[in-house]
This record gives sequence, structure tokens and C-alpha cells, in this order.
Amino acid sequence: MLEKNFISKATDEESSANVSALDTNKTLMIDQYTTDASAEDPELFEDARNISDVFSHFKPNVEVGFTDEEGGTVTETLQFREIKDFEADGGKGNLVANSEFLSGLKSNMDNAAKMKKQLEQNKKLRDMLKNADSKEELKAYLQELLNELENA
Repeated sequence: MLEKNFISKATDEESSANVSALDTNKTLMIDQYTTDASAEDPELFEDARNISDVFSHFKPNVEVGFTDEEGGTVTETLQFREIKDFEADGGKGNLVANSEFLSGLKSNMDNAAKMKKQLEQNKKLRDMLKNADSKEELKAYLQELLNELENA
């Protein structure tokens, strides 16, 4: 039964004692998660007792180039220490949390969403924005505050 879901040099008796078959609703992805040139030749690592041992031994990481708001490139090295480090989970996963650049983007997006929600719920502000004169006054006032913050 294990033979159809698992490829190994071990005999059936050895493999069934140490390895569980992959559930049919799960996918196992095997790829090169490092830019290390020495990874071209596969290394046989037999001392692993669990997935943590594999991560500790190989220390997978990859250098990624992100495009920032100005169109420039921000280079960051993403390190993977456990399976959860691959999860983005809508910005709540370890992939985002472990990346300074992605964490910053997530924070900016969260702040913008909070601000939008507050603006939508503020009746006085909505009324001000309906009037062209008060809208321009508010815009000028906010620009002055922004200039003050930039100069501080």
C-alpha cells in the first residue's frame, strides 16, 4: 500500500515503520528552495528523524527581489525554518511575518483599510466631502499637516 504513494530505497518493512503514506487530499512539493550552487548535486541526508531535522540541516533560503512603490527593487533573503514559513495565509502567515518588506506592505495595507473604514463611518466628514469648498479646505489642511510631518 505504501509503495504507490512513497518512493524509497528502503524495504517495505523499513519504510512502513518510519513513514506515513501521504493522504490523497495532500500534495507534497519537492523543489530547490535555495540559490546555493552546491545544491545542484543532491545530498543524501539519512539522519533526519523529522521535518525539523531536515530544515536544520539544509537551512533553505532564497534571495527574492521585490518591487517597491517607486518601482525600485528591494532584495531580501527569505529563510525557511519550518513548513509554516511557506504560508502566506492572506498576509497572516509566516511568509509575510518573516519578511521585513512584506510585513511593511501588510502594515500599510492594514492602515489604509482602517482609515477607509473610519472615513466611511464618519458622517461629518462625508458631509464635508460632498461640499466642494469644504472639501478643498480639508485638502489644504491635510497638505499642511503632511508638510509639517515631512519637515519634522
